[in-house]
Amino acid sequence: MKQIEVLVIEDNAADRFWLEYALRNLGVSCAFSAVTDGEQAVDFLLKRGKYSEAPTPDVIFLDVHLPKLDGVEVLRRLPNAHDLPICVLTSSEAERELFREEFGIPDSNYLLKPVDQDHLLGSSCCHDHLGPIHKN
Repeated sequence: MKQIEVLVIEDNAADRFWLEYALRNLGVSCAFSAVTDGEQAVDFLLKRGKYSEAPTPDVIFLDVHLPKLDGVEVLRRLPNAHDLPICVLTSSEAERELFREEFGIPDSNYLLKPVDQDHLLGSSCCHDHLGPIHKN
């Protein structure tokens, strides 16, 4: 099984831990990278500065409410935001329509925290290039 490169853009350590735990319990072989604010996220995705050697993520879990730049601002600074394999993480339904209309992120990729295995299985966050995620 191919190892999936996962980027978690999340400032809450407990949410990062729970997401990794849920993915590993699904039997997904992952290499995790994490950044904790919006500026780091932009630098990571554009491979700038200390992130010049960063891996290209197969899937990106993006928290909406981040320090420095929020999730919307992060995507607005990326020239290829519509092409990225983004799953939005949030505790609110408030921005769902904005992410769908501005960035083309489907409702199934808008995940409410805490993210659990059932929500991961029901989402299309794995995108076509990864194939489906199945529980072992």
